[in-house]
Amino acid sequence: MSSLKLFRRLSVAAAATLAVAGYGAALAPAPASAAYDCPGGLFCGYDQRGGTGMFVQVDNNCLLHDIGNEGLGDRLSSYWNRTGKTVGVYNWTGQEWQLLVSVPDNSKGNVPAGGDNKADALWVCH
Repeated sequence: MSSLKLFRRLSVAAAATLAVAGYGAALAPAPASAAYDCPGGLFCGYDQRGGTGMFVQVDNNCLLHDIGNEGLGDRLSSYWNRTGKTVGVYNWTGQEWQLLVSVPDNSKGNVPAGGDNKADALWVCH
């Protein structure tokens, strides 16, 4: 079974437990900066299209970073992935995690229009 299918089958309680594992794991609100400014080894999220308004950075540990639980949900409009790993951007629908976009390493761009300002989690190594 793929890890995505397994993850989707987790109960809400199990998903919350997994989210807690990522609590504080290099979730660091960052100041606004130049377009697509992102230190190596991190996934950077921006609250404006075109890579401006950085508001979150997560490290490259293979886990779920629950940015919604940190008060940073529903803001992601663009990103730059410099983790060396694929990152899944997810929305919590109230019942399951919905993949909005899969971001390969060293990719930057805008979240697809249907997923703009909906991200609640960043799953490194999804």
